[in-house]
Amino acid sequence: MPPASAPPTGPSPPRDSELPTWVTAAAALGLFLVWSNSFVAIGYLLGSEGAPARFDWLGLAAGRFLPAAAIAGGYCLLFRRRESLALIRAEWRRLLAAAVVAVPAYNLALYYGQQSGVPAPIASLTTALLPLFVMVLAALFLGERLTRPRLIGFAVAVCGMTLIALAKRYEVGVTYPLLVLVTAGAPLSWAVFSVLSKPLAGRASPLVWTYLVIASGGVLVLPLLPLGAWAQIAALDGRGWLALGYLVLPCTVFGFALWTWLLRRLPATSVGFTVFLSPPLTALSKLTLAALFPATFVFSIRTQEWAGGLLALAGLAVAVWRPTATGLATERADGR
Repeated sequence: MPPASAPPTGPSPPRDSELPTWVTAAAALGLFLVWSNSFVAIGYLLGSEGAPARFDWLGLAAGRFLPAAAIAGGYCLLFRRRESLALIRAEWRRLLAAAVVAVPAYNLALYYGQQSGVPAPIASLTTALLPLFVMVLAALFLGERLTRPRLIGFAVAVCGMTLIALAKRYEVGVTYPLLVLVTAGAPLSWAVFSVLSKPLAGRASPLVWTYLVIASGGVLVLPLLPLGAWAQIAALDGRGWLALGYLVLPCTVFGFALWTWLLRRLPATSVGFTVFLSPPLTALSKLTLAALFPATFVFSIRTQEWAGGLLALAGLAVAVWRPTATGLATERADGR
């Protein structure tokens, strides 16, 4: 789940003159390589690969976000206490709503879809469509303009996702299109979070806001523990702990912090177009792992799914492309 929140407090800080461009570019590529592999790790823990399931979709949400919430909440209380408490007092309703859609809603939709048979590359593709959902919601609730290219791009992307949803309707059954639709609820949830966060632009630190959302979302998934998460966590073997730790630390705690660092140093257009990195990197990682560990990882993408994915990304490109440096409709938003 990539982070997205308000822009930095006050005027934008100057870019680091001592850091060459290739450093930030490499950081962005490395971050999306980490995030793209999160879909593979999720599939591994849910048993959608060759290995047996370590979690169900509810248990994985609790297993990932309870430790992440403890770390994020600890940072806010120990190092940014005054700012965090002021933000909670002023924006507790917005914080609660953002936590609901960013943690339980986003992750439960994604995990349920992947556990039920949506491959990691397809799940990655659905989350890359986040800018389109933000575009529509921003037009409905923030008064942003829907241009003709945005509408055309959205329609093309929908056609691509329809091709993907219908690719396995005979092999898996009529439920497969519904599973793809449920998985697409993940970026829709993150788009709602992005729209909720946008009014905080210039008034709150993006890192503090994002960490408060993680901490609050962890509290919201706490009720899932009685459903068997403790038993699932206790039964983890070394590889299971490695996959879970990968989701908690590199993907969530460190990944979110790196993302806010990138937001301060890359142009909005460059940051926004990083959404295109996730699907190909996920597919490449999955293909590599399947070749190296065929007994554990399975790579199976149909021709119709490839075609639908390319069509969806083409629609996304049409919708978000800007001839100037005004950036994307997502501004500070990204989705995994």
